[in-house]
Amino acid sequence: MMILSFCGICLASLSYAGTIKGKINDARTGEPMAGATVVLEHTHYTTIVNLDGTFIFRHIPAGKYEVVATTIGYNKSKEIDVELSSDNDTRSVSISLSASSNLLDEVLVTGATNGESEKGARRMEQRADVIQNVLSARAIQISPDVTVANSLQRISGITIQRDNAGEGRYVIIRGMSQRYNNTLVNGIKIPSPDDKFRFVPMDIFPSEMLERLEVTKALTPNMEGDAIGGTMNLVMKNAPDQFLLTANVSAGYSTLFSNRPFSAFPHSSISIKSPAELYGNSFPATAANFPLSNLHFYNKSNPINGTVGMTIGDRFLNKRLGVVLSASYQNFFRGSNSEYLIPSAQPNLTSAGNPAPAFTDAYDRQYSTQTNRIGIHNKIDYVINGRNKISLYNLYLHQNDFETRYTPDTTVGTNSSNSSKSVQVEYRSRWQIQDIYNATLHGDHQLGKQMKLDWSGVYSIATKKVPDMASYNFNANVKLDPSGKITQIDSTLYSAGADRVWQHNKDQDWSGYLNLIYTPHLLERAVEFAVGGLYRYKTRDNYYNEYGLGIPVTIPASTPFQSIDQMPLTFPSSSAGEGVVTTILHANNYTTHEKTAAGYIQAKLLLTRSLQLLGGVRVENTQQDYTTNMPATFNARQGTIHYTDLLPSAHLKYFLDQRQNIRLSYFKSLSRPGYGEIIPTQYPGEYYSEIGNPYLKHTRADNFDLRYEWFPSGSNQLLLGAFYKDLQNPIETFVTRDGGPSALYLQPQNVNKATNYGFEAVFTQFFGMFGVSANYTYTHSKVTTAKLLYHYVNGFGIRTDSIFQTRPLQGQANNVGNLSLLFKDSRIGLDMQLAFVYTGDLIQQVNPYYGMDTWQKPYTQLDFSLEKRLNHHFYFYTKVNNLTNSHHKLYMKFTPASVNQANAGPALPYQTDSRNTIVQNDIYKTSFLGGFRYKF
Repeated sequence: MMILSFCGICLASLSYAGTIKGKINDARTGEPMAGATVVLEHTHYTTIVNLDGTFIFRHIPAGKYEVVATTIGYNKSKEIDVELSSDNDTRSVSISLSASSNLLDEVLVTGATNGESEKGARRMEQRADVIQNVLSARAIQISPDVTVANSLQRISGITIQRDNAGEGRYVIIRGMSQRYNNTLVNGIKIPSPDDKFRFVPMDIFPSEMLERLEVTKALTPNMEGDAIGGTMNLVMKNAPDQFLLTANVSAGYSTLFSNRPFSAFPHSSISIKSPAELYGNSFPATAANFPLSNLHFYNKSNPINGTVGMTIGDRFLNKRLGVVLSASYQNFFRGSNSEYLIPSAQPNLTSAGNPAPAFTDAYDRQYSTQTNRIGIHNKIDYVINGRNKISLYNLYLHQNDFETRYTPDTTVGTNSSNSSKSVQVEYRSRWQIQDIYNATLHGDHQLGKQMKLDWSGVYSIATKKVPDMASYNFNANVKLDPSGKITQIDSTLYSAGADRVWQHNKDQDWSGYLNLIYTPHLLERAVEFAVGGLYRYKTRDNYYNEYGLGIPVTIPASTPFQSIDQMPLTFPSSSAGEGVVTTILHANNYTTHEKTAAGYIQAKLLLTRSLQLLGGVRVENTQQDYTTNMPATFNARQGTIHYTDLLPSAHLKYFLDQRQNIRLSYFKSLSRPGYGEIIPTQYPGEYYSEIGNPYLKHTRADNFDLRYEWFPSGSNQLLLGAFYKDLQNPIETFVTRDGGPSALYLQPQNVNKATNYGFEAVFTQFFGMFGVSANYTYTHSKVTTAKLLYHYVNGFGIRTDSIFQTRPLQGQANNVGNLSLLFKDSRIGLDMQLAFVYTGDLIQQVNPYYGMDTWQKPYTQLDFSLEKRLNHHFYFYTKVNNLTNSHHKLYMKFTPASVNQANAGPALPYQTDSRNTIVQNDIYKTSFLGGFRYKF
C-alpha cells in the first residue's frame, strides 16, 4: 500500500512537470556541438549535448527559464526565454554558437582535423584527397581492443589473421593477404621483424599510443607504391597545445585457464647465442652444452593479465617547443586448446574411385603464451619561426612471447583400442623477441608565398630472435578415460629425441624523403604541383642453426622414462666429432641488400568549382642482391634482382555539396616478395617445411575505385563503394611435393594473373544517446592454377592427371562485416559498446591436389567495452573479448563419411560437421580486462 501511494505521489508530481529540449549547432558549419554545456540560468539544472547535437531537460516545474549554451572556443549563446505552463508542457529551442574571434585560426584547424576525436576522423575522411578510412584515438580507447591488430578489424574491408592464442597479428585488406599491404608510422615506412616477410606484425603496437589510425585504399604518386590492398598509417600522439597527462592501469583474466593451468618455463638462463656462435662451427658440442632448464615446465594457476600506460606532454618557450612522451606496458597470459589432423602427402580413394584426403596424425595441442609488450615513443618539435619547423621522432617497440606447447600426437589408424593409444608426446618451449626502433628527423619549410619544402631523414631497425627453441619427444602408450583424456602414460621409453634451434634476423634501413610543393594560380584557380622522391638502403641478415639429439641405439627398449633429466640424450655418431657443425644444410644463413629509389610528379587542381583532379606518376627502381653461406656449387647460392616500375594514378573527387562527395580513382601498384622467399631457404614449419623460390617475381596490379560519401553531422556517415583489382604475377603459398611423393613443403609461387573485386558499405548513425555503427564488405576473387587429380579411371587404373582449377585468392573471404551497438551519455560520462565481427569462409592453405584446399569456417566474435566517468579526472573501463566463446575451425570440403571410407580405419576424431571434414579446431575462451584511467 505504501509503495502504491508513493508511486501515486510521483505520478502526480510528474504530471505538473514539463520538458525543455533542443539542438545546439555551429553557426557557420551547422555541425552539432557535441559536448557543449546547456544550463537553465539561475537554477541547478545543467546537461551535456549529445553526439547528434540534442539535449533535453525533463521534469522541470512550470515557470519561465533562460536557456544558455557554452563550449570551449565559442562565444556564450544569448539567453533564450522559455515558459512552461502548469500542465505537462514541452518546449523546443535551437541554438547556434559562433566561434570566438580571439582564437588563432591555426589552433581551430588543428583541433578540428587531427582525427583524435570521432568528429575529427569524419572530417579527415571527408576532406582527404583519396579513399581513406580513419579510426580515431577516442574510438580505439573505448573499443574492446588493446592492440592495433585487433583495432584494425573494426574498419570496413579488413580481416585479421590470428596467432595460436587467438589474437590478431596480420591484416588482410579487401581480401588481399598481408603481403599486399604496407605499414607506415607517421607516414614513414618501417621494417618488419619477421624472419621471411616484409609485412609488419600489427600486434606489436599498443593501441593507446595512437592519435589515429588511417587506412588508405587508393594510392597517390607521393605515396610508396608497394600496397595493392592498402596502406596502414599509424599516426602517433603529437605534443599538445597545453599540458597533458593521462595514465591507465588495468588487470584481467582469460577463462581458458579456469579449466586447465597455464604452462610456463624458466627463461632467465637461456643463451641468446648457439654453441656454434659462441665457440665456432668446429666446436664439438655435447649434450652438456644444452641446459635443460627451459624444458622444466611448471604450472601457473589463474595468471593475471595487466596493462600500464602513460602520456605526458606540453609546449614550452612561448609555445615554440613541443614535447610528448607516451609509454605502454602490457603483460598477457593467453593460449588455446587446438585439435588438428595432419594430412598425408597423397590422397586416398573411396570405393567409387573418387579422391578423399588421408591423414597421418591427430594432434591435441595445448598452447600457453605469455606476452610482454613495451611501447615507447617521443616527439620533440620546434617552431624556428613562422616559416620553418623541425621535429625529431623516436619509437621503440619490444615484445616477448614465451610459448609452451604440449602435444600428445596420436597416429591415426593405429589406435589399439578406445581406452588406450600409441602416442608420441612432445613438449616445446619457445621464446620469441621482437624489436622495432625508428628515428625520424623531419623539417617543414615555407620557401616563399607559393613554395614549401619538407624532408625526412630516417633510421629504422627491426630484429627478431628465437634463442634456443627447445623440444623433446618420446613414444609411449597412454590410457584414456571415457571422455578421451589421458589418464596414464606408460613409463617405458620406446624412442626419444630433442631438438634445439637458434634463429635471429636483422632488418636495417637508412632512408631519405624529399617533397617540394608549388601552389600558383592558373586561370584564376589554385593549382598544387608536387615533386619529390625517396632513397632507401636496406640490409637484412638472417642466422639459423639447429641441433638434433637422440638416445643411443644401445639403450634397451625397456628403459624407464620419468623426466627429461633422466633421458640419455646424445648426438648421432659423427666422424667429425660429436655435435660438430660442418655444413649448414640450408641457405637460411644469408645477407641481402635492397636499394629503392623513387621519384614522382603530382598535380592537384579544380577542373570546375565542384570537381577536383589529383594525378601524376611515380617511378620506383628496385635493386636486390643476396648471398648465402652455401658452397659455390650450390644452385642459387647468390643472386641479383633488378626491376623498375612505372606507377601512374588519377583521382577524381566531385563535391555534390558541403557534406557529400563522389570519388573515382585509378592507380598502379606493386608488391615485392619477402626476403626469405626469393632465397633457397628451408625451414621446418608447424606442419610443413617451408622452402624459398629464387625464381619468384614481384606482383603488379591495376586498381579501380568508386565511392559515394555522405557526412550528415558529427560522427555520422554513409559510405558506399566498389573496387576492382587486376593482378599480374600474384604470389600464392602452395603445398608442393619436392624430393619424393611423401615430402610436402610450403613454397611461394607466381600465378599468371588474378582478379579481385567487391563492394563496401559503412554506416554510422546516432539517435540521441544510442548509436549504430556497421560496415559490410563483399569481395570476390578469381585465380586459375594447375592441380593434380588423383582418381581411378576404368580401364586405366589409378591415375594422377594435371587439370586446372579456378578458386578464390588465399585469405580472401566473400563476406566481412562489423556491427556495433553504442550508448553514449555525456551527462554521466558513460560509453558502452557491444561489437560483433563476422568473417566468412576463406582458403587458409592451397593444396597441390584438386579440391583438397584447406578452408577456414566463418568466424564470429562478440566483444563488449565500457567506460564510466567517476569524477572530473578518473574513469573506470572494462573490455571483454569473445563473449560467445567462438571457435576457430579449418575444414576440407569432403564428408567425414567419405574420408573414413577411403582411410578404412577408425573414425576420424574431432568431427562435428556431417558435410565437411574438420581438420583444426582452436578454442580460446573469454577474456576480461578492467581498470582505471586518469586524465588531467
